[in-house]
Amino acid sequence: MIYINEWFPNPIGNDAAGEFIELYNNGAATALAGYTLSDGAKKRFSLGGYSISSGGYLVLKHAQDKLSLKNTDGGLWLYDPGGQLVDNAQFAGVAPEGKSFSRVDYGTAPIAHFAFEYPTPGVANKTIDATVHTNNYSLNVSLSPSLSPAGLFLLIFGTASFFLLFFIYVIRKNRNISNFFFGRDEGVGV
Repeated sequence: MIYINEWFPNPIGNDAAGEFIELYNNGAATALAGYTLSDGAKKRFSLGGYSISSGGYLVLKHAQDKLSLKNTDGGLWLYDPGGQLVDNAQFAGVAPEGKSFSRVDYGTAPIAHFAFEYPTPGVANKTIDATVHTNNYSLNVSLSPSLSPAGLFLLIFGTASFFLLFFIYVIRKNRNISNFFFGRDEGVGV
């Protein structure tokens, strides 16, 4: 089968100079006579004269296909010689600059799995790293070490001292609070 493997709608700099479309063939060598690509704007590009070897890639630059890859809510469609839709890829929102819309899964699910990745024209796409990382820890070793009794005492004493000194500072600096706690007006001569 011929797949839309990767396309680059929003390169850094001039879009027309950097845009490309990549097709992938996971079957036997295929001449693409009769196949067409569409950018969704009623514009089609005939792939007649092109072929893809088995397991190979075909990279088409904008200068070759003249398709306009949209940076926002873009889509690309591939049709076989009978005019039947073979593959398509679409995204919603804005394509990040410098990232291609790349197939990351070749499963037969009804929804193709694409993601924005760094471009890899002519070679296998980078895939999403979905591996689960494990960490091994020694037995009977605490992952969050507890404080010693002396350390706990110092932590409590230090915290209490800080809040006591802060409280005294606030009382001394605010006449209303000082009056409330001590019932007299500090700083006023009697």
